[in-house]
Amino acid sequence: MTLKVGDKSPAFKGQTAEGPVTLSDLMGSPAVLYFYPKDDTPGCTLEACAFRDTLPRFKKMNARILGISKDTIEKHQKFAKKYELPFTLISDTDGSICDSFGVWVDKSMYGRKYMGIERATYLIDKAGVIRNIWRKVKVSDHAEEVLEYIKNL
Repeated sequence: MTLKVGDKSPAFKGQTAEGPVTLSDLMGSPAVLYFYPKDDTPGCTLEACAFRDTLPRFKKMNARILGISKDTIEKHQKFAKKYELPFTLISDTDGSICDSFGVWVDKSMYGRKYMGIERATYLIDKAGVIRNIWRKVKVSDHAEEVLEYIKNL
C-alpha cells in the first residue's frame, strides 16, 4: 500500500539515544519525518545541517524534526555530535519504519542494483495525518521548502 496525503500516518516505534519514540509521542504538534540513506555521507550531512540551521524557525511553529535511517544509535550519536544536530535521529535497524512508509526501495548506482532508503520526507500534522510527502528529495533548499509548507498548515 502506498501512502498518500490525507492518510493516517503508520504507527511506529523507533529507537533513539534518548529512548524509544512512537507516533503517539508526536501527537499535538506537526512532525517532519525525513528518511535518509546513511549518516555522515555528503548528501545526508547537507540535509541534516539544513534542518539544523532552520530548526529555530520550525520550533516557532511548534514543529518537530526527526531524521530516520537504518544506522545504529551509536552511529547516530557520532553523527549528531560531529555536526551539532539538535533534533532526534531514529535508528530503524530492522527496517520496519522504512517499510511502513514505503521508502525501502530498489536503487541503482553505476549499474549496480541494490535495496536502500529513498530520500523522502513526510509532514505529519498534530492529529497524525500525512499533510505532504516529498519523494526523491533533492537536498538543496529542501528544509526551506518543508518550512514554507508548514507555514500554510
